[in-house]
Amino acid sequence: MERRFDWASPSSRVVLSAALDALSEVGYEGLTLAEVRARAGTAGALVEEADLVEVVVTALEAVRVFPSAEPTGDLRADLAALVRPWLARRGRDERAVAAVLSAAEWEPRIKQAVVQAFDRPLAQVLGTLLAGAVADGRVAASRVHTLNWLLRGLALDRLRAANPRCPVDLDELVDHLVTGLGPEHLPA
Repeated sequence: MERRFDWASPSSRVVLSAALDALSEVGYEGLTLAEVRARAGTAGALVEEADLVEVVVTALEAVRVFPSAEPTGDLRADLAALVRPWLARRGRDERAVAAVLSAAEWEPRIKQAVVQAFDRPLAQVLGTLLAGAVADGRVAASRVHTLNWLLRGLALDRLRAANPRCPVDLDELVDHLVTGLGPEHLPA
């Protein structure tokens, strides 16, 4: 199937950015092609015969929910740097992903887009942050999946919350996470 929209095209970028703006403001349930067309201005003509799901899926290709990370060698500091932004208000990209979470349950193309925009980047960031600690034995390899699962749940909770959660002691949270990663906590 030929793609109608592509982030490399300047006019498509206008349409796709308009779709992300609309998703973040009106949600998936309120999103229409007419809304995207109106927000896209003259580039909106591209939307005339488009498939709304195609527009949304392609728009989600450019979202960045998790920052890229370079390990510092201090696992606690690295994990704290990953989760600290979660105390702030959600940005446009996060609101756009949040807007499609329910639709991802019944629309396979949106589900795949969420995996690409949310699940895979989180796993990649964690893999990057934990690779050295796993290699030198500070973190049990079998615990990486569990940490990913826990952080995914926390991140999803954050995405679904309209406002930031009450402040939590991030240092304490990270301490609990790091403590559970050690090889000494593996079952005998």
